[in-house]
Amino acid sequence: MAQLTFIDQGIVPSSTAIRVWLSEMKARGFVAVRTGAVTDAGADLLGRQGFEVLQTLCLLDLSLVQWRPDASVETHTRRLRGRDRDTAAAVDLAAFTPAWAIDRQGIDETCEATPAFRARAVDAPDGALAGFAITGRAGHTGYLQRLAVHPAWQGRRVGLRLTLDSLRWMKRRHLTRAVVNTHSDNDVALALYAKVGFHRMPQGLSVLSRRLDDI
Repeated sequence: MAQLTFIDQGIVPSSTAIRVWLSEMKARGFVAVRTGAVTDAGADLLGRQGFEVLQTLCLLDLSLVQWRPDASVETHTRRLRGRDRDTAAAVDLAAFTPAWAIDRQGIDETCEATPAFRARAVDAPDGALAGFAITGRAGHTGYLQRLAVHPAWQGRRVGLRLTLDSLRWMKRRHLTRAVVNTHSDNDVALALYAKVGFHRMPQGLSVLSRRLDDI
């Protein structure tokens, strides 16, 4: 399975470019391709190239200008160290299942996706990793890029702690806007983000896939 990711979601490539990319993927031995999250314009173009929507995502944002954290919620976290990332990948797998989890390399790439990032963790009382979050910053916008909580610790405010920690980091750096996306059917995550002040944006994102047999 190849991964096709548009670095700049505001730029939609040409149909010719996509056909060239697909041919190169097939020549390298891939049998299918899955995209990263793309905008509606990107999804329309890919649909004309034989891609099918695999998943829809909700895009949410929060204005940080007037935002104030809930002082009653504990937000203590620790740094997610490099040596923790294999364990974090195991937590991600447990939280998202094999179809949507990211591995150690995916965690590394998520940290490198923005000019600055913050990777934090929350430990369970026995020392096991209960959850982690990766937050990025580009310009005046902050991105909650990955939030994963082990199923054994879901519903115990671990996700809330990590989300508020991310938002406070953004606020300290005088960012004006926070953005996050999540599966459109992830009611637990949507409720969490609404609780801290995120609002659903009119546009969404899609993940698409295509087999390469007929290229």
